[in-house]
Amino acid sequence: MTNTFNIIRFGKYLGYDLKSKWADNRTFLLTFALIPFILYFVIAFFSGISNAVSSAFTDFHIGHPGIAMRASVFVFSAIIFLILHPSRAYGFITEKAKGSQWIELPASRLEKYLSMMLVCLVIAPLAFFCIYLLGDAIICLIDKQCGISIVAGWFSGKSEIINVDSKIAGHGVWFVVSGALQISSVFLLGALIFKKSKVTKTILTLFIISLVFSILTTIVMANTNLDAFGDRIREWILNHAENIDFWFNFWNNVWLAIVVIGCGIWSWFRIKNVQH
Repeated sequence: MTNTFNIIRFGKYLGYDLKSKWADNRTFLLTFALIPFILYFVIAFFSGISNAVSSAFTDFHIGHPGIAMRASVFVFSAIIFLILHPSRAYGFITEKAKGSQWIELPASRLEKYLSMMLVCLVIAPLAFFCIYLLGDAIICLIDKQCGISIVAGWFSGKSEIINVDSKIAGHGVWFVVSGALQISSVFLLGALIFKKSKVTKTILTLFIISLVFSILTTIVMANTNLDAFGDRIREWILNHAENIDFWFNFWNNVWLAIVVIGCGIWSWFRIKNVQH
């Protein structure tokens, strides 16, 4: 089928894609999304044991999961989910049998590509975040000793994990969204490029790129007048002190666009030219 776009056909394919991905990955999604409840009940269980022991032998006891612990677990869980999901959802495209069946589905490759990008970059992460953060809010509503929810912490403009004064756009919401988009884009591309050990090879590739970048940076720094360079940086910060948050967000968004658009274009050509 040619790379044309028909809105009705695309809608039907997107609906089919969502149903099939839900059937294949609902256990995976819900396992990660329900971690707030799992974390709370595990801590509550051990808290009950420690309180029983402490009443007889020691003053040590395990408290309720506070915002710092819950936010840290959320970040870790989100990163793992976003790394694993693309290969679980679309890694089959590089397989001969399942990939050939996917090619023969009654939709153009452009429509399949757009559906894949929507599912991996928007729908699946959004579903994960909504379920996870709603669960965290419910726990905080039931148990007041847990403190404020993660979402309330974002919109309060306060961070109990990293002591920084700069205001991230959306009180941290956009920072999380941009991170999710970048991770999903990179690991979706890895799922389409590599035929086996997709996540491992993608991580190894990122490590090699980081290593090369570090070497090049070291070479540049070795041939740079660090004192003069440091003075220029300090001068720039002083001149832009009032809008430093704007520039932080600006360059964060520039980097986001480079990563997502670059990976998206590469993924498109991979989908367009995939053969079995």
